[in-house]
Amino acid sequence: MFPSGLIERPANWVALAGFMGTGKSRIGWELSRALALHFVDTDKLITRVVGKSIPEVFAQEGEGYFRACEREVVERVTRLEHAVISLGGGTFIHEENRRLLLSRGPVVVLWATPETVYQRTKHSDRPLLKVEDPLSRIRSLMDERESVYRQGTIHVHSDGRPSEEIVEEVIERLWAWRDAQTAWAQLSPEFDRAAD
Repeated sequence: MFPSGLIERPANWVALAGFMGTGKSRIGWELSRALALHFVDTDKLITRVVGKSIPEVFAQEGEGYFRACEREVVERVTRLEHAVISLGGGTFIHEENRRLLLSRGPVVVLWATPETVYQRTKHSDRPLLKVEDPLSRIRSLMDERESVYRQGTIHVHSDGRPSEEIVEEVIERLWAWRDAQTAWAQLSPEFDRAAD
């Protein structure tokens, strides 16, 4: 704490992206506490607004409707201040969402192996895993999405690590990101002058 009562933090807004089961909700919640920021889970927000669980939305309204809700939520959360946002696994895949999120602030992508994701999600009710061989489905979806997730700002692995350690690494990397942003901001006038 500083005398003014303000907390020094590397960022006032952070989004967590990545595949389902990589730990976005858990890490997001703990990160928000460590940085004294609000926590918003976009999937929970959608279920509250729509009044149905995500499996019910997929089954009754279809994936297109769910993605439209998700898009609306992304527009709203990018207008928030002082928040850590946990995104649904598919949110960052959509170009317009990705553009909005990356222009708003750092996006931390959490990674885990397909086996870890399977272990963490096998007892859940996730619509995308309602298939005969969920592990194969996880592998193929992760392969499809990898290049898009790589567009995130910061990348952290969550396999077999305690959440405190992951949060610590995320915060360290956010400080490094902020230092880089500051350095670029200081260099920009130099480049502008050189170009004149």
